[in-house]
Order: sequence, then structure tokens, then C-alpha cells
Amino acid sequence: MAHKRDEIEKKVIEVMAKMLHRDQGDIRLESTLLDDLEMDSFTALEMLFELEDQYGLEIPDEEVENFKTVKDIVDYVVARLEE
Repeated sequence: MAHKRDEIEKKVIEVMAKMLHRDQGDIRLESTLLDDLEMDSFTALEMLFELEDQYGLEIPDEEVENFKTVKDIVDYVVARLEE
């Protein structure tokens, strides 16, 4: 099943908004997880579990430290789904 990048972007932002109790409009691809969104590591892991469920992926916990922006997460999910 092919996933379009814009659909993945929307889903990632939707999941993040839900986890962070924020409006989806406040979350942009260039938003930094730590500074802009104030996401802690626990919330980041919760979000990754949700994305794993959504897309049937397994995202290693050590990958979390590589994600600095929302775009990093979208890029990762897109790349994994294209494998």
C-alpha cells in the first residue's frame, strides 16, 4: 500500500497535536521537537508507538535522538515505507 508524503505529513502532525494537546496549525514541518514543541523523550516515544501502529513499522528507540524536527520524522516514515 503506497502512502503519499502529504498524507504522512498530515498524520504525523495529527498524532503530534493529539499527544502535545496542541492545535494542528501550530505544528509545521520545520518545528523543532525540543524548542518549538517542548516535546520530552517520554512523549516522543509515545508518539513513535502511535506511528508504528498507524504504519505497521518498528522504529528503534535509538532513532528518537536523530529526530530534531517534524520533517525528520516524516522523512523517516516515508523512507521506511518505501523500503
